[in-house]
Amino acid sequence: MNPAPNVIDVDTTSFEQEVIAASYERPVIVDFWAAWCGPCRQLTPMLERAVADQDGRVRLAKVDVDANQALAQRYRVQGIPQVVGFRDGTAIAQFTGVQPEPRLAAFIEDLLPTEADQAVARARSATGPAAITELERALELDPSHREAAIGLAELLRTEDPTRALALIPPHRPDPAAEAVVTRIELARDGADVTSLRARVEAGDASGDDLLALGRALAAEEAYEEAIEHLLAAVQLGGETREPAREHLIRLFSLLGDQDARVVAARPRLARALF
Repeated sequence: MNPAPNVIDVDTTSFEQEVIAASYERPVIVDFWAAWCGPCRQLTPMLERAVADQDGRVRLAKVDVDANQALAQRYRVQGIPQVVGFRDGTAIAQFTGVQPEPRLAAFIEDLLPTEADQAVARARSATGPAAITELERALELDPSHREAAIGLAELLRTEDPTRALALIPPHRPDPAAEAVVTRIELARDGADVTSLRARVEAGDASGDDLLALGRALAAEEAYEEAIEHLLAAVQLGGETREPAREHLIRLFSLLGDQDARVVAARPRLARALF
């Protein structure tokens, strides 16, 4: 079989389109290699044969590390050949060095979408009951499927919030899962972001208003603005001080310790508390 239709050379300029974007359509295997590398010359033909065996379900993208050092640094290539598998825009598996052909076949098989993944993909292009049906099917096939559970919870949060909340616990503190929970809680509270913003801008906001607005903005992933209002609620004190602090800590956990917004906000929270 001729692997050529599913084997391409990529560089720094084409990587985003040919690997990252393309991996949303089918998995992409990236082979980091160099012309002087003996093991690379051994592995690459093996990879090409393994890709050819998949009849177009996967593609192989070859990156010359000498000509594309920025890409090699980006993916922390310390030894070659290094092979990285991408799916849905994310590097999800890798190995370094020559592998036996059965290991290559298993590596590719693990990259290919499962039946549950395929149901989720169909749900992305569907709406309403059709999307719900596909996500429910995905969860029947794989009860632990993160995207299926969170996606179904998002679709159900207005009509069946109790069921939506039941889907979330295994996936917390995933930011998308937390956003669904917060939206449901805010809907129950009857929070109106427009009126809350108006009160804050007029200087008439209570601690409850600041807390509700911060939570609402966090649910919309407007994290920087959310942090500002939650910090203001902590500084204001009163009964909302502790709930606002707890919500800030949750946001910090979601965003990660290295996030610039977290780095800037942590000392401000400490000053507000002490």
